[in-house]
Amino acid sequence: MAKHDINNILDKGIELFRLNGYHNTGIRDILKACNMPKGSFYHSFESKEDFVIKAISHFEETIGKDFEQNLSDTSLSYYERIKKHFNIHINWYTEKNFKVGCLLGNLSSEVAGTIDPVSNAISAVYDRWSSGLAAFIKKGQEAGEIIDTIEALDLANFLFDSFNGALGRMKVERSKTPLNHFLKINMAFIKV
Repeated sequence: MAKHDINNILDKGIELFRLNGYHNTGIRDILKACNMPKGSFYHSFESKEDFVIKAISHFEETIGKDFEQNLSDTSLSYYERIKKHFNIHINWYTEKNFKVGCLLGNLSSEVAGTIDPVSNAISAVYDRWSSGLAAFIKKGQEAGEIIDTIEALDLANFLFDSFNGALGRMKVERSKTPLNHFLKINMAFIKV
């Protein structure tokens, strides 16, 4: 039996889920994209649900590294680093012709409340990402760059939720306009 790189399989699956969604991506699609036999898939994953949960974890790790890198440029203010982070993502979605969404956003809209283990995995990632951004926002508030009349965690949740909403509309309109509105309004809102 040929060995398959688990990370490559997860990356291919994530790509498919971001493009086609959960219900329109079957195990057969993943097998085809990875050029692997069914037995190899089930050697690594118990089910589609298990695959999705592992894909969420892999996605969190990948995006988490991007997040840390985007926010680590100390030559920029805290405010500018947040803006840069969202701009990097906006440019990525633009390069993809607005056809893909966020893995977590796509899965949330399709399976939230129907597949509890997947919903719980998504919720846990959102909580960790919000806490990480909140810690960064708090430093920006202490530096006097970001409004401090709203708790850092509330601002972090608001930014993530707003961005996910803009991503949904971006996919419908096949346009950068909702993402530009998100950035313009939210960056003006959080700036001191």
